Amino acid sequence: MLTVADPQLIKQILVKDFNAFRNRPALPGHDRLTLSKARDNYWKRLRAIVSPTFTSTKLRGMYALINHCCEDFLNTLDKDVSNGMNEVELTRLMGAYTMDVIASCAFATKTNTYADPNNPFTTKANNLLNVPVWKGMLSYLLPSFIVNTGIFRQIRNTSDSDFFIDFTRCLIRKRKANNEKHNDFLQLLINAERSDGDIREASDANEAHHVNEGRDEMIADTEAFAGVVAKKLTEDEILAQCFLFFVAGYETTATTLSYCTYELALNLGLQDRLYEETKDVFNEKGEIDYSVLSRLPFIDALLSETLRSYPPILRLLREAMEDVMLGNTGVKIEKGMSVEIPVYAIHHDPDHYPDPFTFSPDRFMPANRDHIQAYTYLPFGSGPRNCIGMRFALLSAKLLLAKISHSFRFSRVTDTDVPVVFNKGRPICQAKLLVVGIQKR
Repeated sequence: MLTVADPQLIKQILVKDFNAFRNRPALPGHDRLTLSKARDNYWKRLRAIVSPTFTSTKLRGMYALINHCCEDFLNTLDKDVSNGMNEVELTRLMGAYTMDVIASCAFATKTNTYADPNNPFTTKANNLLNVPVWKGMLSYLLPSFIVNTGIFRQIRNTSDSDFFIDFTRCLIRKRKANNEKHNDFLQLLINAERSDGDIREASDANEAHHVNEGRDEMIADTEAFAGVVAKKLTEDEILAQCFLFFVAGYETTATTLSYCTYELALNLGLQDRLYEETKDVFNEKGEIDYSVLSRLPFIDALLSETLRSYPPILRLLREAMEDVMLGNTGVKIEKGMSVEIPVYAIHHDPDHYPDPFTFSPDRFMPANRDHIQAYTYLPFGSGPRNCIGMRFALLSAKLLLAKISHSFRFSRVTDTDVPVVFNKGRPICQAKLLVVGIQKR
């Protein structure tokens, strides 16, 4: 494995020579039906068909679902605070919200996680995401003929993933039998069809969230998806993508909201700025328009700095599919070699971000954005294989932050860890405990 942290070389790997680094390293025992694990032309086909599901227009259609989840969350939190709760553990709190959002938008299903913390959606998702390190290591250490056996699947608790697959399969059959239509990801995937043209919209570029989208990136994107013939997903492919959206979207968004709220609790002035920016954008019904929310500069900068300081994915991995000379370094990456891009380290490099361990959203305000060097901000990756769910994650996070800032204030308490104490050995930026004080405005 070679670790690459130079921005120009990162662009070469993720964009200019994308085809040579189109795959993530193959892991034994992992399902390759999902976008995250699929390889070569199979990945190209999946991504080309699924991409239209995540355009801005499609997300607008789900805005009401997310807003309803947001209202349920705030109402429950209001009752708890009214009944004397004055401290919250943020990871658990935000996890309940994102669980409800994902279940509602992926499966049109309410989880009722607030009243029932033992809901199988919650318990089985947590089991999948918090696999003991020793179990994960077994996948690397044992021969593949053992890793792929039924006994090993039981050791890895794959019955938890089977729960989501079986649940989704039942939903599909029920909808077909009753001719039901819903406005969720499952329905969009059932209806998904590969477009012969460019499926991007003008509004998508406005919501690109500092992702590099210049000429080189557009060329790489066009070349990556050229020649896709298949138009539809199979049922197994639909099941796999729904499972991926659920697992990938649940904890990453919850941790981002948790860290953001944690920093608001430590920096009361930032809470005031968030409140001031959003106080005049709600209508008489207490709602905020989708297009208005997506263009608020401070709330975007707040989330950007959160994702810089606490990137959900600590590193990006790619596999060389052919021999490649790395820029003018004289280094040859040989076919089959893995390349690691250390996102957390890049985000905390003082050459890119002065005083990197200070939480400062002003880095990402419009007046300062030009100071950020391309390919030094990578919470969603970049190039044709970037995070497909970026806009959805940002939308659900922004809406909650805008609304929660008008109902509650957070503060530092005795049990607040400063700085954050992280869990070691995890693939994501996971804190041991994030406790803050809460009170009504």
